[in-house]
Amino acid sequence: MTRICIAAVGIIYFVTATFADEPSRDWPRWRGPQADGIANNRNLPTHWSQSDNICWSAKLPGWGTSSPVTYGSRVFVTSELNQKGQKSLLTLCFDRSTGRELWRHDFGFGVNQRVHEKSNLATNTPAVTADAVYVAFGNADIARYSHEGKLQWVNRYLPHFGDPKMAWGYCLSPLVLEDSILFPWDHHTGPCFLIGLNSQTGEIAWKNERPIGTAHATPLLVEHHGQRDILVPGKHRLTAFDAKTHAELWKYGEGEGPYNGEIIVSPVFGDGIVFTQLWRQSRIHAIRLSPQGKPPEPIWVSDKPGGVEPSLLYYRGLLYVLMDNGVLVCFDGQTGQEHYRERLGGDCNSSPVASDGRIYLSNNDGRTFVVKAGTKFELAAKNDLGERITASPAISGNALIYRTDSNLYCIETAAGR
Repeated sequence: MTRICIAAVGIIYFVTATFADEPSRDWPRWRGPQADGIANNRNLPTHWSQSDNICWSAKLPGWGTSSPVTYGSRVFVTSELNQKGQKSLLTLCFDRSTGRELWRHDFGFGVNQRVHEKSNLATNTPAVTADAVYVAFGNADIARYSHEGKLQWVNRYLPHFGDPKMAWGYCLSPLVLEDSILFPWDHHTGPCFLIGLNSQTGEIAWKNERPIGTAHATPLLVEHHGQRDILVPGKHRLTAFDAKTHAELWKYGEGEGPYNGEIIVSPVFGDGIVFTQLWRQSRIHAIRLSPQGKPPEPIWVSDKPGGVEPSLLYYRGLLYVLMDNGVLVCFDGQTGQEHYRERLGGDCNSSPVASDGRIYLSNNDGRTFVVKAGTKFELAAKNDLGERITASPAISGNALIYRTDSNLYCIETAAGR
């Protein structure tokens, strides 16, 4: 946003103008506008600390591992608060420019669910549209808010379908489609469903039966060859559905059994190719999408397995894989050739993002490594917030929005503001 001074007949007018090349502040869903973790043409910082290049920070009530999202002048994030044994699941909204809390709301705690010790029920990243904020939690509760914080509906899956007592909670994030909000129901006892909720009421608008199997990876909406497909991970396979009719188009990979295909890593799409894993810590598959709903063309499969939790990043023709033990692997996207395998250090759960030739990768100790994109490993910077980072950052304008366990940070240089 720029203020322009205009003089006319001795009177000075100040006009606020928005230019087309001003970077968008919107990072409205898991992994950003295109669900690929990429935002170019920015002036992002490469160096920061707990005191340097911190535009603002905000204390969060409780803690969580869900990623922040941004839309216009607002930042949205979820958190779980535990006070004297009473749990609250909170949706919070902050001013993007100042970090001031604008509102918070607890829509009521549903059925409890067992979670991993490093996480809680605030694991699912919200999705934001021009008129709504969709939030979900690890007990399969999903809700819609207005941007001003008015709760519009809640849908709690466990009373509908029964409690499968999932081992690590229900961690995927909602996906906004043209006709519904996609929030699948996958677990190890069945039955399982691909579910679309009516965006206005939260009621089930459509439901497809699915094989038994657990999945924690967020589905991916892709456009290719003049069509829109929903790619759904899980069941030791990747399954494609027509985004308009919801009909199954194809499946890649096979698997059977109730504990089949527990997948956390989300697929990523670029240059007509989908990069995916079919199981926890399984090999990486590159498949080229075909027109007219035909099955994809397999291109390559990695010799070694990928990570368990950090999702894949495809950027400028290269596939970057952040392993859970802090090793960064770089592959050629077309051939699968491994260019390097370098240890950054520390355990990692956060998924990487990229901007203007740089890759940003965070570990659980709160350190973020800035690596130059390319076939040769080059570490540009190492930055430390001193607090655990498991959530993935949002790129908003010229800033990085990081969520530690219990704080939000807006990291931006003075030149970027």
